[in-house]
Amino acid sequence: MKRIIIFSTRHIYLILLLIFLIIINDIYCVYTPPQAKVEPLHPKGIRISIPDEEGISLVAFHVKFNEEFSGIEAGTIARDILRIKKGRWTYEDFTTELKTGDIVYYWIHVVYDGLGYNLLFQEHHVTDFYNRDGSKIIIDDSNIVDGSDCRASATKILDISTGNLKNICAGKYILNDSFEHLNNSIWKINEEFSKRPDYPFSVFRNNKKNVEINRGNLYLKPTIVEQELPNDFVRHGTLTLQNCTSELGTPDCSREARGRYILPPTFSGSVDTSKSVAFLYGNIEIRAKLPRGDWIYPILALEQAEKSLVISPQLRIASSVGNAVLNSPAGADISGHVLSAGPNKMTPGDTGTLDNPQRFGMELWSNEYHTYQLEWRKNRIITRVDDIEYGSFVTGSTFDKPMFLKLAVGVGGLTEFPDMSSTDKYSKPWRNVGSQALFDFYNSTNLWSPSWIEESKDLQIDYVLIKALD
Repeated sequence: MKRIIIFSTRHIYLILLLIFLIIINDIYCVYTPPQAKVEPLHPKGIRISIPDEEGISLVAFHVKFNEEFSGIEAGTIARDILRIKKGRWTYEDFTTELKTGDIVYYWIHVVYDGLGYNLLFQEHHVTDFYNRDGSKIIIDDSNIVDGSDCRASATKILDISTGNLKNICAGKYILNDSFEHLNNSIWKINEEFSKRPDYPFSVFRNNKKNVEINRGNLYLKPTIVEQELPNDFVRHGTLTLQNCTSELGTPDCSREARGRYILPPTFSGSVDTSKSVAFLYGNIEIRAKLPRGDWIYPILALEQAEKSLVISPQLRIASSVGNAVLNSPAGADISGHVLSAGPNKMTPGDTGTLDNPQRFGMELWSNEYHTYQLEWRKNRIITRVDDIEYGSFVTGSTFDKPMFLKLAVGVGGLTEFPDMSSTDKYSKPWRNVGSQALFDFYNSTNLWSPSWIEESKDLQIDYVLIKALD
């Protein structure tokens, strides 16, 4: 017997309504915005993006940090993106500061085929950081022992062979050298014509006359070329550095004197840890006797491990000129009685002094050994001498990259000494922006060379300590 099913008008209406809703859902409700990629950036910033899909005309990112959304609200970041960048709809900034353990809460609004769709209540837990080019920064925790007394420091060690950052225990020494001998596995002795950031009037060379261990101290010594080579060599000679540590075949390694474009009239010493030790943040301590002599200055500095073609960021651990008497054009004392530390000038156009912390001494800082200290933290530098703090200041992201230690003696140059400054006997004989600054300095040798007294003119370093932050 056949069964006949009879639908009432009400049933038919419900069936038709269900079919209609299914059709509407198929047409309008199948689209779901793609999942976002969240990239915390180093040293600062965040990038959030979704891949492009045909039909998307606008993407809006709404973001909060460590605070959940309670509904559809603007958030700390609320940004509409109207253009595609490299196949993705991307929001990025380089100011947001994130740390491991932070939570990024976000929701995304996407206009697709003229209609708006939301991807709500999303979150990202910060565990990794990325460079601006999208490459992941690899932090090696292998040297942090679980269950030990070791606490991870804010300091990071740069693995120079791989470019990866490694953790280190708080308070651990990164470098401890008292110079019983010159450890060539740590120190690279530079041999090159001097260059950025201060362009001193020297040739750095690997020679015992300029770099020497003596009585348990490292001596970096400036010398006058014409006391060693023929008198006309600076003006007419050609100098090729056979053991050049810079790029061979460039003016960093070989130069010829022509007209007023003479060779540097001084040799000097320079060593650094660029091939062995580079780090991000830490405590640096150097006990040293600074050099004395007109237009001589010490370079106790941190320089950026990643070289830039535009600027050469440098953090001076201590800076005090060798001039026993030196006054600015306004009459201020800028002699060897003044100690300073902090960022150095970046380019030859940045002449004169910066607003770095200063400490005035009744005696010249070059009279005795002193302990110079710099505490380098994220966004902050603290300067000390002989355990006495004399400065603290905020730094920008320029100094949130790994750096190595450089020790050297500079002479003259284009940034260290303000134009129109004067000693008690004569005015500064060259202009920093002058086309013949080197030539004018050389022509005044008879004025400045009498102040260069053997051993007093040398930078004498007792020890160097670099320690991870507590």
